[in-house]
Amino acid sequence: MKDYTVKTLIEKINAKELSIHEISNYYLNRIKIYDGYLNSISEINPDINQIIDELEQKKQKSKLHGIPIVIKDNIQTKDHMHTTANSYALKDFLAPFDATIVKKLRDAGMLLLGKTNLSEFAYFMSNDDMPSGYGSLHGQVKHPYDEKINPLGSSTGSAVSVAADLIPISIGTETNGSLMAPAYKNSITSIKPSLGFVSRYGIIPISQFQDTPGPMAKTVEDCALLLDVIYGYDSQDQATEICKSYKPSFYEATKKSIKDKKIAVLNYIYKDFTYSKEEQDILNEAKALLTSLGAKVIELDFELDDLNNEETLLIEFKHDINNYFSSLKESCSINSLEDLISFNNKHAKRCLVHGQSIFEAAQKTSGDLNDSYYKAIKAEQMKKAKKLENMLIAHQIDAAVSTMRNSYAPIYGNPTISVPAKALNDLNPISLVFFGKKYDDETLITITHQYEKHTHYRIPPKLKG
Repeated sequence: MKDYTVKTLIEKINAKELSIHEISNYYLNRIKIYDGYLNSISEINPDINQIIDELEQKKQKSKLHGIPIVIKDNIQTKDHMHTTANSYALKDFLAPFDATIVKKLRDAGMLLLGKTNLSEFAYFMSNDDMPSGYGSLHGQVKHPYDEKINPLGSSTGSAVSVAADLIPISIGTETNGSLMAPAYKNSITSIKPSLGFVSRYGIIPISQFQDTPGPMAKTVEDCALLLDVIYGYDSQDQATEICKSYKPSFYEATKKSIKDKKIAVLNYIYKDFTYSKEEQDILNEAKALLTSLGAKVIELDFELDDLNNEETLLIEFKHDINNYFSSLKESCSINSLEDLISFNNKHAKRCLVHGQSIFEAAQKTSGDLNDSYYKAIKAEQMKKAKKLENMLIAHQIDAAVSTMRNSYAPIYGNPTISVPAKALNDLNPISLVFFGKKYDDETLITITHQYEKHTHYRIPPKLKG
């Protein structure tokens, strides 16, 4: 079973070559052997054996019936697992309801095996040298290929657990790179969907204007299978209204050709930025491959602006986190950002190893999304952030690609997919990051799947037991 994809597991279950028990035991055993070092898993579902028995006996609910999954520990589950954001302040919090995406996982018959560690509060706590993948509750997540490599975050555990084959698929969340960055660094694939395609209800927030969950797996195909499950309208999340107008099939998109698709290799223009020789070789190889598959590939200069969204995020975070905590009422001992800051100050030795400068800066803002100053800077920011979308439309481009992420996609809400672009046998992971037009996730999936299918660069790490 080593390094099986979700698609392979589905085939084995359907052929009765593997049972849900056998599959789950394989991953639980690997977690037991390897995760003491990696620290990617925050908690194993204490009801796992009962759930496995029930899934074995039930009629198949979906293609993903019985497939084990772990989710980032800022996503609520109404069960015996905690929802902590890797924060000591939330160590006892048991959520009063399932996040919408968790309900969708359960309805699809997926096996919720556990939760994953993350950068505390999704890396929106401190600017004071806090490492990616660190939190005051469970400590530091380590890179599975080499501990000298920064695993990045904030969806660190979700990426590491997949890369180490402790789980076949996971869910992370992104506000400003937290799916793309750890996927890139850990040589796995992730899809950041268009904003609004996946509900955020029941997820500890940073910003309602940028937050989105997304799948993390070994292949685009596996990510697409999961995206089909978690996609959809939710009356509790206004951003998902867009789903009423779209009926996508992300998995079916993997079966399509990229003939006549127009793809732009981005030449970033920003200060003294240049691609390294290795990056340029990777981009040239991708250009040749995609052209051979029938795509029209061009090179396009793209000038990067100083797109700093810190000020708006601070205001949005205060507003959204206070609303989140107030909605929990008596089920959580923390009722506001002020409470959170106060708790951390009282437990400074444990909680403030790297400070809480972002919390404190957010608390000093108005937290008022109707404030005229906030509205003005937000409007200007969104105007700048639409630059990528405008470029894709103006040049009739189906996807843009680079070896570097940018902030336009997370701020404006464009879909993004990271795919490994080399075998990770040194200390320098490189992936290709593909950007698409907003709500055109299917086309992006088609293009990235074809690239991945014809390269297969990912190699599994050699783990420390």
